[in-house]
Amino acid sequence: MRYALPLLLLTSPAIADDGREDFYGTWGTAKQCSGAPVIEGVDVFAQPFEIRPGWLKHGQFWCKLNWGPIEARKNGSFTAAFATCGEDSVRNYFLGMEIIDEALTLRWDFPLSNGPLARCPES
Repeated sequence: MRYALPLLLLTSPAIADDGREDFYGTWGTAKQCSGAPVIEGVDVFAQPFEIRPGWLKHGQFWCKLNWGPIEARKNGSFTAAFATCGEDSVRNYFLGMEIIDEALTLRWDFPLSNGPLARCPES
């Protein structure tokens, strides 16, 4: 019986579901989703944000995410994460994520926000 709870957690979608599935996926502007050049004639391409249960990726920029609770909003939902980003020079950020009417906005703890972003088409 001591293995019953871990087995139940692995086999029960209702229990394993963390409620953040709406935030997971690949998000960007039309330019980011298509991988278009940032500036015409330059080999630097726009990159979308990829969000998964434990991490966020934007091009070569990776962050480990420790999630906060989810809050229902009028037209969507909000959550936040403590983001530990980088490799050689690691920095910590507070990251707010809000989905309103199927558009994601990321708000970092310094004066920067990304969005509204749309889901990128599956390739």
